[in-house]
Amino acid sequence: MTIKTLRELRDTTPFRRFEMNLSDGHSIKVATPDHVFFMPNNSEFLVVLPDGGFRSVDSDEVVSAGRGPLRPKAL
Repeated sequence: MTIKTLRELRDTTPFRRFEMNLSDGHSIKVATPDHVFFMPNNSEFLVVLPDGGFRSVDSDEVVSAGRGPLRPKAL
């Protein structure tokens, strides 16, 4: 997965939550654009986790990322 793709997911307006699947079998949900911080070296980034902690991730660890299906609008 490229940093460019992850930045596009983060920077899409309006923002929609997305999930990253990692090579170790874990997945990380990104709740807001402020929950992802890209390092200046462009290969690593930090993700703030729901419990308030964080995880450092190398882009090579991300095997896929995307959003779930859209929910229909209420009538």
